[in-house]
Amino acid sequence: MKKALNYMLVAGLALSMAACGSSGAAATTESAKPAEAAAESAGEEAKVTKIAVLLPHTGDQSYFDTLATAAKEVNDEDNNITVELFECDPDGAAEESNWMNWFDNVCEDGEYDLVVSGNNTYEGFLYKAAEKYPDQKFYNFDYSALPEGGVPSNLYAVNWALDDLGYVVGALSAAMTKTGTVGVVVGMDNQAMNQFIGGYVQVLTENDVKYCVSYPGSFSDTAKGKEVTEQMISKGADVIWQVAGGLGNGVIEACAGHDDVWCIGVDQDQYLQFKDTNPEWANTILTSALKNTNVAFKAVCQMVVDGTFDQKMGTAEAWGISLNGVGLAENDYYLANCPEEVRAQVADILAKVTAGEVDVVDTLEMKDYDAEWPPILNANRVN
Repeated sequence: MKKALNYMLVAGLALSMAACGSSGAAATTESAKPAEAAAESAGEEAKVTKIAVLLPHTGDQSYFDTLATAAKEVNDEDNNITVELFECDPDGAAEESNWMNWFDNVCEDGEYDLVVSGNNTYEGFLYKAAEKYPDQKFYNFDYSALPEGGVPSNLYAVNWALDDLGYVVGALSAAMTKTGTVGVVVGMDNQAMNQFIGGYVQVLTENDVKYCVSYPGSFSDTAKGKEVTEQMISKGADVIWQVAGGLGNGVIEACAGHDDVWCIGVDQDQYLQFKDTNPEWANTILTSALKNTNVAFKAVCQMVVDGTFDQKMGTAEAWGISLNGVGLAENDYYLANCPEEVRAQVADILAKVTAGEVDVVDTLEMKDYDAEWPPILNANRVN
């Protein structure tokens, strides 16, 4: 199945860029300097837009890395933008004093035109900083909840239409399974994470496809990821989606050990991530469910330069399929291994979801999550 096609078909794909960053300090690069140098050589004082990005860490092989790579790419362009990346919490302690100290460092002097942070674990500190520094502009690159008073007037908040993304992944899984059973590994069992799989469970139930769901309670325990995936495979699952950050490496490893099992990656194109460093893993990744934090970040950077960012402040917006906020990685490997008729089905579903023709389950919109979600989750499970 998957092992027979691979190397010659995809040899022309570009390398995935590695994430950048340094623990506890700004990760500025030489590539941040061309715009300033060009202005100096021309005898001009060009306006250089300065942006600070505060992440807990990089190396998650997920969307923190995607954002860090985007920051490097923006720096590498001759665009009068300098992005400084700060790794603020590599141990994941999420202590308020630590995070507010970092926000104080980048906000007190008004040095930066924009301060970027986010993630449901840390966004509370971002909102405190927005209140403390009303003249500073902020961007929340992935909000889960907003302050009681609504979006701060100096902040633009973005999240991702993960409900729609899950529906599309479920439709692909239903079309690709040969056993009639698929699986998904979700790092944590909470309302925000379950937004990934509300639509997934919905479309599988609509197509009478059985599914396994596992919540390992971690985003880093690869051994646990491998263990729960092997359990799913033993129950007949032959298409398994990982929604678990670094723990997902264990999911990929387990799938790679079975010629008749596909894995679907998350957040970034994980086939490209591994195709040169670990081709055995790469060759089990049919596609990835993309959360394009890089696309939105680059767009926001340009808004700041253009002076249009102010129009976004005080608003929250979901970046869905139509904005290229979410979607599937349609690389050469996917095109070679996913049958044309399946791709056509997925394209049709993408179009319908984008047009709002499908009422997709969204756990974040549930008024009584604790009552509404369990019946949906368990509608067609094998475990």
